[in-house]
Amino acid sequence: MDGMTKFVEAKIVPKVSKVTDLRYFQALRNGFFAIMPLTIIGSIFMLITDFPIQGYPQFMASIFGNNWVDFISPAYRATFNMMGLMFAGTMSYKLAESYKLDKLMGMVLGIVSYVVALPKTVTTDKGVVVDKVLSFDWLGTQGVITAIITSIMTIEILHFCVKRNIGIKMPDSVPDMVSKAFSALIPGFFIVLCSLVINGVGTVLSGSFPNMIYSIIQAPIQGIIGAPFAIILVAGLNGLLWWFGIHPTVINSMLYPILYANADKNQQLAELGKLTTSHGNYGTVQMLDQFATIGGAGCTIGLAITMFIIAKSSRMKAMSKIAFIPSFFNINEPLIFGLPVIFNPLMLIPITIAPIVSVSVAFLSMSVGFMPMFTNIQAPWATPFGFSGFLVGSWQGAVTQIVGVILVVLIYYPFVKALDNQYKKEEAGDSSVEY
Repeated sequence: MDGMTKFVEAKIVPKVSKVTDLRYFQALRNGFFAIMPLTIIGSIFMLITDFPIQGYPQFMASIFGNNWVDFISPAYRATFNMMGLMFAGTMSYKLAESYKLDKLMGMVLGIVSYVVALPKTVTTDKGVVVDKVLSFDWLGTQGVITAIITSIMTIEILHFCVKRNIGIKMPDSVPDMVSKAFSALIPGFFIVLCSLVINGVGTVLSGSFPNMIYSIIQAPIQGIIGAPFAIILVAGLNGLLWWFGIHPTVINSMLYPILYANADKNQQLAELGKLTTSHGNYGTVQMLDQFATIGGAGCTIGLAITMFIIAKSSRMKAMSKIAFIPSFFNINEPLIFGLPVIFNPLMLIPITIAPIVSVSVAFLSMSVGFMPMFTNIQAPWATPFGFSGFLVGSWQGAVTQIVGVILVVLIYYPFVKALDNQYKKEEAGDSSVEY
């Protein structure tokens, strides 16, 4: 085990760190985290329109009228259906920040570049083509990959021009804001020109650039990530990486845009009455946040509960008191580094297997028609299990979560028992114990 630990520290961790240190990766992660609160805000208003209690829509309609939803839907339309546009701005901002460029100008140019590349027509349900409009479809999650491409292109062009002093220089007497505005004219021209080129290529080949990107890249990725085997694999990797001391955001931050897009796709199918297990996506943000990481990555709620029940050693009792409550809010750093779980041979198997089992339970629950498929209704990641399951999947979601927690407790139990015995021997002065 020592040899494996040294190998991971020497070979794996440095390579993973190189990936996480890439400026594009950091800009993508930080840019997406910047707009994540908006998804929670949108979820709250969507929950108001689709509260998971039978008879709720009729009750609300009897009080506020049949069109009551129309007064609330603009709130989540302005969040979920604008994610692509907002992400184009936040990723551009963060990427410009990494180059020490004018962040505000980078964000503005990133948004402009993204809008230039979007189609400017919408086809109605009756087949009528409306010109000079932007579609919510491409402004939302379907445009995420396009936003990544245009953001990188925008900031790289801006960086190229600034580095080589390509721009209009104003006298020192000119106010700084005015000077910055003029200095962005030439880079901005090239950025818009390049956006026009990719827009033209996309229009010729596939009707629009976002449609081309969505068809070639994003749709296949969403299909793969939406499949049960993929989200089960991601769940296991979350636990495995955390055991090695590598925070799961290494993979999660890259997957979140796709997981949100899958949830939005399910929402669209639900609104059409076509959301089924054969057409919908299993791999959504709820599957990761509410089932793969109950108690934190590795489903360590099972570890926390087991410790609370069986701890006999002073060390485990003390750690249980510290980590038990935070675990119910999906905060498990005290357990990972305090118990410790990291590089602990006894914890390798349960922290990898537990999230796989939890997600598999959710998958089976959906497959047999017990728990509904997930839509855009989400719960904040720190919501305790049971409550979060109810919010995203009605009472069936809460029951499914509880079943998953019972199983992960059973998975952790023998390993925690063995670790507790080791700690008791250590406290009794048995120096021959190794762990």
